[in-house]
Amino acid sequence: MKKHLFFIVAIIMAVGYYPTFARDKIKGKEKIKILILSGNNNHAWQETTPFLENMLRESGIFEVKITNRPDTLNYQDLRLFDAVISNWNSFPDNDLVWPRETEDGLLRFLKEGGGVLFFHASTSALYKWPEFKKISTGAWVENTWHGPPGQVEVVIENQKHPITKGLRDFETFDELWFNAELNKDFQVLGSALNDTVLSGELEKQPAISVFNFGKGRIFHTILGHDVRAMKNIGFQTLILRGAEWVATAKVTQKLPVQMSIAD
Repeated sequence: MKKHLFFIVAIIMAVGYYPTFARDKIKGKEKIKILILSGNNNHAWQETTPFLENMLRESGIFEVKITNRPDTLNYQDLRLFDAVISNWNSFPDNDLVWPRETEDGLLRFLKEGGGVLFFHASTSALYKWPEFKKISTGAWVENTWHGPPGQVEVVIENQKHPITKGLRDFETFDELWFNAELNKDFQVLGSALNDTVLSGELEKQPAISVFNFGKGRIFHTILGHDVRAMKNIGFQTLILRGAEWVATAKVTQKLPVQMSIAD
């Protein structure tokens, strides 16, 4: 019996599964409004953005819109949403800048209580905008590197934060970055390691981080290289809970049974 259960869980972790709470519609509550920034990325955004959109919609608690021109946004556009999820970057054009109206709009949106969620390469952007460094972490810099995608173990290190409370450690198949730029203002909720770390060559890498900016909130995870990585239930649980937290400052979703330490 235990072998059969382990086999089922292994399949779920490998091929992806929308968490059970994703089917529970919130009755009598207005959906959380999410804007996905897309349209440019040195990863396969044409595949990952639709997958991300569907994952959020399937949860039943998010209303989702997408823009492929984040550089056209201003504060009046952003204020229509509870949170922004970025699947956009300017890499390798490190000199690219947004219009001042867009930069100021995003900062005001955050300061007044909006939320921003970054994942994987979406903070490798806007290198010439000093304020972006204050609201982001995990950017690709000169000393950053990664090996081929492979097995990654994610270790939850904070059981008090609403996003990770009760969440068990998990494994995924992803691309783990080493020596990404770190913003020390961010609180690390979890780390990641692979065979390179286990061999003693390097330390585990920060993988899940949060930061309060003004009245707003920011979530970042280094995970999510491609659709295969995004199908992992651990990744999906982090994104769904992270999105709710940046938007509302709380998490009401129940953990999937297979991701709960209480199981």
